[in-house]
Amino acid sequence: MQAIATAGVTSFSVELMPRTTRAQSMDVLSSMGTIAGYHAVIIAADKLPRLFPMLTTAAGTITPARVFIIGAGVAGLQAIATARRLGAITSSYDMRPAVKEQVQSLGARFVELPSKQKMLRTPAATQKRRMNRFICASANC
Repeated sequence: MQAIATAGVTSFSVELMPRTTRAQSMDVLSSMGTIAGYHAVIIAADKLPRLFPMLTTAAGTITPARVFIIGAGVAGLQAIATARRLGAITSSYDMRPAVKEQVQSLGARFVELPSKQKMLRTPAATQKRRMNRFICASANC
């Protein structure tokens, strides 16, 4: 900061800018979230020992990668869009049911957990089976 002040640069901080529609072009959190979601999928694609898209070759067909994204905020939605553009089959979970439509509009499958109250009324063994089914369904076992 001292170097900026010494150079005579006029600057201002934008991290406290209100997150409204009118200030959207200056919204630092949304911009960084978008970059983080994109970057996360690119890193995952690099680390995965297979290719994201389905490929058909003379030797056979390579099935597309399956990507499960937890959280459908700004970063999560960007991650869904990036994974889909790379050819992966995507599914996502978010604790807010309101984002289901946004996830589906990007072409991903929205995975829903059973309601918490319903889980509390069932025996522990049943809860464990349901959780295992949820994890298996999200991973498309």
